[in-house]
Amino acid sequence: MANTDAAFGLRPHNKLGSNANSSGTTAYKVQIAGTAGSSSAIYQGDMVIPLTNGLVDVSAADGGSVAILGVMNGCQYVNLQGETVFSNYYPGTASLKSGTEATVFVYDDPFGVFEVNCDASLTNLATATALIHSNAEGATFGSQVGSTGISAGELAVSTAGATTAGDNFRIVGFKDVPEIAYDSAGVVALVKLNVHFHLATTGL
Repeated sequence: MANTDAAFGLRPHNKLGSNANSSGTTAYKVQIAGTAGSSSAIYQGDMVIPLTNGLVDVSAADGGSVAILGVMNGCQYVNLQGETVFSNYYPGTASLKSGTEATVFVYDDPFGVFEVNCDASLTNLATATALIHSNAEGATFGSQVGSTGISAGELAVSTAGATTAGDNFRIVGFKDVPEIAYDSAGVVALVKLNVHFHLATTGL
């Protein structure tokens, strides 16, 4: 049976250890009155980073080198017509009324575990298993699947197996589904955000 090879960014799975996982989010401002927000869209499942002005922005396509604050789940903003909109993605400043606030809701638990689609074959079970405990980068974050508002981000299999401290994902396992095909793209990896802002001791 073939895998369902479909990107969805990062999706909450559970939490390291035996702690309760509420999958709760924290509200962060992406725009405030007097400070324009990001012109880039942030899609559901994208990684977000903190900024020195107290706002947040979308990460680079591969996750980038800035410590990750968490994963965006949804947004509230005021559109050009002055209407309050609740959406699964932040559309960028061109779609926002000037001088209004915009808020994104972020899964920011530093011990959260996320599901992410693998963008290529893992060859076989043994090869996949050998990737557990290693690091990897993302790919195509900051873009969406069609016009769904869902992130097109995936795990870049070509980067998996690394020990590089700055890589954004720590692979902790793979989602157990019936008849998983490791020799095809679409295996779902379980990852922890490896460089999390809330585990850093240095602020911005």
